[in-house]
Amino acid sequence: MRGLILSAGLGERLRPLTLKKAKPAVEFLNIPMLGYPYYWLNTLGLSQLVFNTHYLPDTIRHAAMHVIDPAMPLHFSHEAQILGAGGGIWNARPLLEGDRNFVVANGDGVILCEYPDVLEQMLIFHEKKDSLCTMLVCPLEGVGTRLPGVWMDNAGEIVNFGKAPKRDHAECLHYASYMILSKRIWDYLPEGNSNILYDVVEPAITSGKEKAYGFRVDNMKWYETGNAAEYLAATKECLEFTRTPSAYGRCVRDILSKLAPASELNGMQLIADNARIEGTLSGFQVIGDDCVVGAGATLENSVLLPGTIIAPETQVLNQVLI
Repeated sequence: MRGLILSAGLGERLRPLTLKKAKPAVEFLNIPMLGYPYYWLNTLGLSQLVFNTHYLPDTIRHAAMHVIDPAMPLHFSHEAQILGAGGGIWNARPLLEGDRNFVVANGDGVILCEYPDVLEQMLIFHEKKDSLCTMLVCPLEGVGTRLPGVWMDNAGEIVNFGKAPKRDHAECLHYASYMILSKRIWDYLPEGNSNILYDVVEPAITSGKEKAYGFRVDNMKWYETGNAAEYLAATKECLEFTRTPSAYGRCVRDILSKLAPASELNGMQLIADNARIEGTLSGFQVIGDDCVVGAGATLENSVLLPGTIIAPETQVLNQVLI
């Protein structure tokens, strides 16, 4: 089975962090965000993995080369112009064709799940239903009102996407960054720019020719990392989980052990082995490779991305710095 990680967005809301790196290459818990979809996709025993790129493509390549198992066949599909999620899949078609199904994930799809085999179970569900598209979905506050979502009936069949249902008694859930597509998707996917949901899947199911399903998982955490405040809140919660025996705690610790081995976790602080700390740390902290915290500096509830240098006597509070 082949996998595609979509990473062609500009990450504008996370600036200035994304001025130097594409968002999937920005570290979260000292792991490039693209490592999180890789962690989950790899549970399916992928035959090869494809990244699509557009903005700062070399940063995606660099991050992927340092995170992905060297034994995994790895390919890159570049977009000279942004083509949308549907167009990104269309652009990678030569690398994805040949399998009965393939799996697609957002490059910044940071999730935790109580079930290590969640995508395996989703694939079984997808094949049993002979679905055109199966989406991982979860409850999220504001979906269907403030945010567009996935409207489903009580059997999990997708009715439509957006903020309003097109059928009575439909329930709205959040798309949690992962979907499995049948090879039949190539019959509906147009050349060039398109939105995979509104331009491809929804017309196919509205026509009555196809069915699509949501695979609902309630015991899951999906993290918004679109701006610095959301990023910090997600960081704090994940570090808090590591201190518990919960399934979420086991999940975070397993991800860190496999993808961030050169960092030490000590309570609410995750610090790269080669960071140099001469100042004082308090609250939660994530400090990346080659960071330096000068003498007399104080850091509280902050994240230093790789290579950040904090001058002596500097105070840093509730910030993400690069």
